[in-house]
Formats: sequence, structure tokens, C-alpha cells
Amino acid sequence: MKRTISLFLALVLALSFILSGCSKKKEADPEETKAQPVNVSGTAESAQSEEERKALATDYYDYVNQKVLSEKEISKDSNQWSYFYDLDKKSYDILDGVLKSAVNDRANAKIGSIQQKIGDFYLTALDMEGRKNAGLQPLNPYIDSIRDAKSVSEYMKALGTVYSDLGVGSLILPQWYEDMKDSSRYALYLNGADIGPGKETLEDESLSELLKNYQAYIEKIMESSGLSQEDAKKAGADILAFQKDLAKSALPLSKQGDPEIIYNPYTPEMLKEMFPDGTIDIFLQAAGLSKQPGLVVTEQEQLKKISGYLNEEFLPLLKNYAVFSLINDFAGYLTPEIRDNYMNWHKIQNGIKETKSDEKLASEMTQDMLGFEFGRLYVEKCFSEKDKEAIKAMAETIIDTYKKQIMALDWMGEKTKEAAVKKLDHMTLKIGYPDQWPDNYKNAEVLSSELGGSLIGNVLSLLKARNEVEKEKVKKPVDKGEWAMTPQTVNAYYNPTGNEIVFPAAILQPPFYDSNALYASNLGGIGMVIAHEVSHAFDSSGSQYDENGNYHVWWTEEDRAKFKELASQVEAYYDSQEGYEGRHVNGAQTLNENIADLGALASITSIAGDDKEALRHLFRQYATIWASKYTPEAMIKRLNTDVHSPAKVRVNAVLSATDGFYFAYPEIKETDGMYVPPEKRVKIW
Repeated sequence: MKRTISLFLALVLALSFILSGCSKKKEADPEETKAQPVNVSGTAESAQSEEERKALATDYYDYVNQKVLSEKEISKDSNQWSYFYDLDKKSYDILDGVLKSAVNDRANAKIGSIQQKIGDFYLTALDMEGRKNAGLQPLNPYIDSIRDAKSVSEYMKALGTVYSDLGVGSLILPQWYEDMKDSSRYALYLNGADIGPGKETLEDESLSELLKNYQAYIEKIMESSGLSQEDAKKAGADILAFQKDLAKSALPLSKQGDPEIIYNPYTPEMLKEMFPDGTIDIFLQAAGLSKQPGLVVTEQEQLKKISGYLNEEFLPLLKNYAVFSLINDFAGYLTPEIRDNYMNWHKIQNGIKETKSDEKLASEMTQDMLGFEFGRLYVEKCFSEKDKEAIKAMAETIIDTYKKQIMALDWMGEKTKEAAVKKLDHMTLKIGYPDQWPDNYKNAEVLSSELGGSLIGNVLSLLKARNEVEKEKVKKPVDKGEWAMTPQTVNAYYNPTGNEIVFPAAILQPPFYDSNALYASNLGGIGMVIAHEVSHAFDSSGSQYDENGNYHVWWTEEDRAKFKELASQVEAYYDSQEGYEGRHVNGAQTLNENIADLGALASITSIAGDDKEALRHLFRQYATIWASKYTPEAMIKRLNTDVHSPAKVRVNAVLSATDGFYFAYPEIKETDGMYVPPEKRVKIW
């Protein structure tokens, strides 16, 4: 489901995808977790044969991961194998057991309890006959209001009602989020339209066959909505052309996180001037958003483009587009036919051979919908407070190291250095799980099939309950204790408006962290993740927020100009990296993540110092955690839609730009593939 929260998080959260799992480990001696000089036992690579030397010096990623990659196969129902995949699967299996227990014991579950909601939601997801019988009925009031609109004003009112009730949008996507200029309060943001597979994919001329499949998918959805085959075919062509046209004015991924570009405050009067005949007022009133003294427009050019379509000539197109967007948002929860069409399009995009079983899809769906509810159970089973203390100690060491790096910079002035260190001093560290668990679904009614419940009906009930909670939440000051991710999420993030780094419980697992491993190895794993998120506070986007999480450029003009010049060198360096079979990395699109990778590795190698063996353990672990395989389709999609560089690039390009790598491996020669001359080794931090 394309919820507005997901879109906006993509704009403002610096996400670093990492891996985890859940296993009970022997607890480390607290003394072993202290941030002391790195002492290692055993050896990493020593002097090798010329064949081995050449292997590591040509492609370090392959050198470390060749064996494991030769042994791993991509599951037929997936687009990849990686430690991400393995550890996600472990988390899924653990929570699937919790789910099945709730199902088996549902007869004893109290009505309204989380156990009852989990069990009945899952069973309605499995009830294919019930899903078929429900059809589009729970969505029909919204679909009918869109199709029955006799004017643009009525159409905008229908779109506003959809947002007010369900929190989803199509032509305009409103979102409450922290005000970038004052992160203690919420602001209303207006984002651009739902453009399906995204600007980069829609504009990629090499993907014409993929877009034909996308158009065929649109046609099938429109047929399911009640159109004749002929009308659905025309609607498919029109909607795709419309999304392509909107994509021309949409911000590229490289610009979507830049507050200088997306933070555009508008008064009601300014907004009225952008849209014709009071249409935006009608939308906002129906959406329950009309009493705002002002709001922020993130996609100015696209909203101008949209306003040009708001006339009677385009009304049939607009209605078909909104109906498609609404059904597509909920396709996975609808009839088996619609669900299968949705899954087939997903498989085509990603090169997946088989659809997951109904049981697995239902379990994943339940876990996703009730994320924090499952998160509490995950923490009880998998989280170690001792590990939390170890991670906290390592994070504090990394932050202190980052301060030293900043103070030693020769391109930054003292005034800017002081502000940067102040930002680090105010950085919040969150590990494991939130102090207060959200309870968004307390008032939701989840009905069993026996009581007339259906999957789509239960989904809408949960969303409506969550929306009511959100409407009350935004009336109050921002709760800085909130989390944007569940504890079982295999991920981590830096939130610039909170100036916080957040590590869900699931990351404290091998191969990222092992309490019995060498400190140097853990530096290359979880240490790299921590340092990466710290570095996001100083990437092209994060560096525009101050210590309180407010959009405020704290740099001197001279230092900011120097930073931009260094960033342009990073961008050019990554533009030269091959991502997949002749397709190059987009240096602008991946800039912030690349800056974070480079800064992170500089930090953790500084901690390892001149201990050559420690550095080798660190680099080997860093390469290990990125071992992965993807289908060709998934690789192409990632290059178009991911702000991270491909795994091999994240290893080889970063190591080749790191001086410590050459100290650890002096056998690398100027003629080797991993060698980059000192003057061309890009670095900022």
C-alpha cells in the first residue's frame, strides 16, 4: 500500500538498509565491550600467493564473498539473496510462530485484544472465498464518489474524503510531519502525485517492455473495477501517459531529500493562486485540513502541472486515474484475482519466478499491518540489554571519533567546526525499541469471517482507527520519543528533524554484531552502521539541519562552498562506477548515502588506528555484510529507484577511496583494480 507516510519518509529520513536476525548468544564480558584500543588475536589475511593477492587487489568484494555467493541461490519467490534476506526471514519465522499461537488460541482471546485482532486478521487474509465475496464493496463508496463526480469540484471533494478516511491519496498526497524549520511542532506538507513505478523508471527509455507490462496491469485493474475490456484498454494507455507527463515535473530522487528544494511554505492565498476555481479549498475541506494557516509544498512544479489538468476536459482521465490508484493501494488485500494481478506485476518488476504461498503472504501482511504490536513480542524474545549497552558504548566512541575528525579538517573553519561538534553533542541515540509503545489500533474492530468480517473490511477499520489517532497527535507538540520503524525491522536510520540515530532491536545480530566476535570485526559490522547513520547528519541534506533538528544552515558561506565542491567530487567518482552490466551508478541520486559510507569508514578505521590485523578484520567484515545476489530485473530497478549504491560498489568504491585500506594491504599495486591514486581518493569527513 502506498501510504503518504512512506512517501514522506523517503524525503526526510536518511535510511541505511542493514541486516539482522534473532539468535540467543553468549553474553560478552562487559570489559570486552569497552571502547579500548583494538587488540585482536589470530590473523586475517597475511602474505598470500600471487593468485590470492591479485584476487583481493582486483575485486575485494568478490575476494571476500565469492565462496558464500557460489553456494547461495535466490529463492524462486524472491528477487534476491543476501544477509538482509536471511535475517528478515528469521524475524518473520519467529513472529510467524507468535501469530500461529494467537490463531490456535483465538477461542480464548478476549474480543478487542491484540491476540484476537492478530488471529482474525490472519484468517480473513487466508479466506479466499470471503475475499472474493467481499470484492470491492468496502471501497465502493469511495470509488462511486470519484466516478459519479460531475465536476472537478466534486472530484476534488471525493479525493479529500478518501484521504480523510483512509490516509491515502493519488493526485495530491498530504502529510503531517515535523516542521523542518521548527521540529517541535507538526506542519502539513503537500506532496506530488502517485506516479506508479516512479520518475526514473517512467523516463528510462530502455524499460519500454517493462512499461508495457505496467500498462497491461493497469488495464486488468480497471477491468476489475467494472470497465469493459475496451474501455479498460484505453484507460490503461491514458493513465500511463498521464503518469509519464506528471513525472516530467516531479523531483528526481537526488532532490527529494534537500530541504532547500522541498521546504516551500505557502499561505492559503498563495495556494489558491496555484489551483483553479477554489478546487484546492474543496479538497482540503473534505480532507479535514482546511483550518491550516499555512502549509509546505514539496513538489512545486508538479503541483503546477496538476493544476493544469483540473478542468472538465480531463475529468474522465482524472477519475480513472484516481480509481486505479485507490484499487492499486489496496490490491494486495482484495479478491484473489486482483491480488494475483498485483503480485504478477510485482514479479515482473523484480524478476521473481513464483508467488509466495497464501499462508506466507497472509502472515507477512498481518505482521506488517500490526507492526508495533508484533514488535513488542519480538523484543521479549530477542533483545539483549547487555548488547544494548555494548552498542551504546561503541556509538559514543564513534561520535567522539567523529568530533576529532571534524576538528582536524583543514578545509573547515573554526566557527563551522564548533557548530558541527555541537550537533554531535546533541545527537540522540535510540537502541532497541521505543520507551512508549504506540497503540494506534485500540479502537479498531477486526471481525472474523464467521461474524461477517473480510480482509479488506478489517484493513479499512485499522486504517481509520490509525487516522483518528494521527489527527489528534498532530494537534500536540511533536513527541520526540516516537519511532519511524518497528523493532523487528532490519534497518536503521538517521532522522534529521530529530537529530537522532535509531537502531531497531533486529540489528543486534550476526553478522552485524556478535558479542563473542573481535571488537575489530564488530567495528566493521555494527560499527559501520552506527558511523554511517552519524555521518548522515553531515551529508548534503542532513548537514542543513542544526543540533535541534531544525532546517537552519549553520555553516559559513565559505565552508558551505567548500563542502559542495567536495560533494561534487564524490558525485563524479560514483558516476564512474558500474552498477550492473554497463549501467552506471547515479552519483547525484546516491550522493548522501555515499557520503555516509565514506565518512563512516573513515571513522571506524580511525578507531582501529595503525593495527594492520585489526584493519583487515574490519574490512573483511564490512565486505561480508554486503554479500548479495539479485535478479537482473531487481538490479535495474534498484539503480533507478534506490538512493544506495549497489552492494559491490558500496564495498569496492569505498575501500578504494580509504587510505587505511592501502595500509592494511600494502600488496595492492598501482595496476590493480582496487587501486585509486591518492589524489583521486574522494573524502569529505
